[in-house]
Amino acid sequence: MPERKPVLIGCPQYRVLVRGTCQCDEHGRYLRAADGEFPLQAVRCGQYDGRCTQTLCALHRFNRRGPGSWFPVGIWALREARRVPRRAGGPIAAGCADGYA
Repeated sequence: MPERKPVLIGCPQYRVLVRGTCQCDEHGRYLRAADGEFPLQAVRCGQYDGRCTQTLCALHRFNRRGPGSWFPVGIWALREARRVPRRAGGPIAAGCADGYA
């Protein structure tokens, strides 16, 4: 089984940063697409210990990714996310119009 590393996921439903994991390559680095983004098939959501019931979320294994699917606002490697400034009094990082970094 491939190694997995922690990531933070911008959840559009709960509007919080949720912990998750991403699959790693044989060198222990995060799997990344050619554009540097995390491929959705390599990311697992950890909301409610992986038992989140939001069936429209594209990260959940029982979603068929239809036209009503929700996609993460962003996915950050845990070490990258620590550099994102936090909004005072809120769980979401500042920097984007909808509250996500």
